[in-house]
Formats: sequence, structure tokens, C-alpha cells
Amino acid sequence: MWERRTSVYSYEILWRAAHSALQMAEIQDSRVRPDHLSIHSTLTGFLAFEGFVNLVGAQIAPNIWSQERDFFSRGQFRGILGKVDYLFTLFSGTLDKGIEPYQTVRRIKQTRDHLAHNRVHSYGEITEDKNPSFRTKWDDFDTPEKVLPALQRLK
Repeated sequence: MWERRTSVYSYEILWRAAHSALQMAEIQDSRVRPDHLSIHSTLTGFLAFEGFVNLVGAQIAPNIWSQERDFFSRGQFRGILGKVDYLFTLFSGTLDKGIEPYQTVRRIKQTRDHLAHNRVHSYGEITEDKNPSFRTKWDDFDTPEKVLPALQRLK
């Protein structure tokens, strides 16, 4: 007879997956799309961040997290950024949202929202320049060089 007890923390799996995607983006192969893997890494890293915030919240504020959907769906502490803000008030009372790493967390969240709540973005131009003049909502995280520092701040 076997008895096993273990805990699986999804945020750890997601964090490793984010770094695996980033490592794969560095492979020099015509079949590898560094931009796709970079976006994958960014989104997966953000999912890991959300999972960790929920783990911490459930540990230090179990009464609030037991009614998480209601508490964080309205009022002052909405969504994942509201959760971060709420947790921060338990420790020091204020969160400086104008500096890093909060600014990176906010930018990744915005990118996640733009991709998850997809809208068609139509562009057009005629130019001799090989590179387009338009920007997408995810340009800030479309290369490994952009994603790695963002993941480090997210951590």
C-alpha cells in the first residue's frame, strides 16, 4: 500500500514553462518564431505571477480569498492588480505604482488583456521601408531581449 502526500504549485510549473519558451526563442532555426515564443513566455510568466499572488493571498488573508471572486470583482481592489494592491496594504499600507517593478507588471497585464480580449487591428501602408511603421499591442514583449528583463521584474 502506498500513501503519498504532495502539493503541486501551478505557478512553479508555469514559471518554468515561461523560461523554457524563452530559451526556445533563442534557437537559431527558420522554424522557430522568437516573437511567438516571446509572447508565450510573457503570458505564461504572468499566469505564474497570478498563481503566486493567489497562493500568498490564500495564506495571509484566507477570509478575503475565500470570497475572492466577490471581493476582487468590484470596489477598490479589482482584478489581479487590485489583489497586489490589497496584499501590499497588509504589509506597508501604500504601493508606489509609478515605479518598477509595478510598471512592468501593469504593462504585461495590459498586453495580456489586449491579447485575451482580442480585437482586429487593421493597418495599411505603402512604403519602401522593410519595417512597418505601425506598432502592435504586444511589441513591448516580442523578443527574448525584451521579455527576460520583464520576467525578472515580474519575479
